[in-house]
Amino acid sequence: MKKFYLLATALLFAACSFAQVDKPQKAIFYSISFPNAAHHEAEIVITVPQAPSGFIRVRMSRSSAGRYATHEFGKNVYNVKAENVDGSPIELKQVEGDLYELGDHGATVKISYTLFGNWTDGTYTGIDPSHAHLNMPATFMWVVGQDKRPLRFEFNDLDKYGWKVATQLKHEGDNVYSAPNMQYMMDSPTELSAYRVSSWEVNNNGKNEKINLSIHSD
Repeated sequence: MKKFYLLATALLFAACSFAQVDKPQKAIFYSISFPNAAHHEAEIVITVPQAPSGFIRVRMSRSSAGRYATHEFGKNVYNVKAENVDGSPIELKQVEGDLYELGDHGATVKISYTLFGNWTDGTYTGIDPSHAHLNMPATFMWVVGQDKRPLRFEFNDLDKYGWKVATQLKHEGDNVYSAPNMQYMMDSPTELSAYRVSSWEVNNNGKNEKINLSIHSD
């Protein structure tokens, strides 16, 4: 009987350990607003629930999907701040031009920064009152070591500028979109504007696929 209880206890601890390992992580949430689009600026807030213990590092990418030359996107980021959900500040140190380190923190942290973008192409980010063209590596910081976590994005000020969202990110409702992980996000350029759409179908190995071409122009 004693052996039975010892075995049952061991199995219980093992089950709890597996349950902790398999516990799904909450999505990292990005909110982007454009109160100063006329000056090519965006305000971005990253909320990280279930924040990893110890030091947290966040960074801007140095290159972009499809074009792997170094571009140092961190040079377009300033006013970087970090705080707990209660508003108390978190010590923040800029380790490199595109890398920041957070000190002691709570279970959920918020990182905010201002992004400057005045160049519209497939590599950079371009913002003005007519549109916001967001190449993701040039736009969003990311948490080092958390690249497998799901991500959610809230695009604000759409009504203010008369914009719509064109992206391959999954539409979750209203102005919220999602990506299953960081790599998918990085390869999902997003256009916010009063764009027009041209659509047609193609046959892909016996399966009909719909192509949507979003165009922002005069």
